[in-house]
Amino acid sequence: MSLSFLREDEVYLFENNKTQSSQDLGPILQTFNIKCEKILSPYAKSVLLSWKGKPFYCANEDILYLFKSNRIEQDFLLRILHSMAIFLQNATCTNLFDISISNVNITQAPKFNRVTNCKVENLTLVDSITFKLKCHVTLPAEKSEIPW
Repeated sequence: MSLSFLREDEVYLFENNKTQSSQDLGPILQTFNIKCEKILSPYAKSVLLSWKGKPFYCANEDILYLFKSNRIEQDFLLRILHSMAIFLQNATCTNLFDISISNVNITQAPKFNRVTNCKVENLTLVDSITFKLKCHVTLPAEKSEIPW
């Protein structure tokens, strides 16, 4: 999974505790690019494209209930969602319920041979999914020191 950032500076400022004293940092957009090893089914593509503007937990429930018959795709999509959520929670201390999916794009590209840097001869296609997630970040309350 390769990651690219839309607003990397804000995450950097948050991680290094250089933020202002305000408790509300506002929304942060994060872009994730995922290359699939196998081509997704048309059903999975339609479900992914229906997630535009949905809260993150609703997408998780969609996977759990709509992919009961296809456990391989269900497992793959759950791993993608959970890894993106864990990354955002670790980088920005955001709550799972404050994450929403702003946009989803699915593109197909030919598979390249990395050694020779040319296309594979049988022209196998690989799906690439781009997620844009929006999370609303609020700084955690500072704990007061306990006098001993």
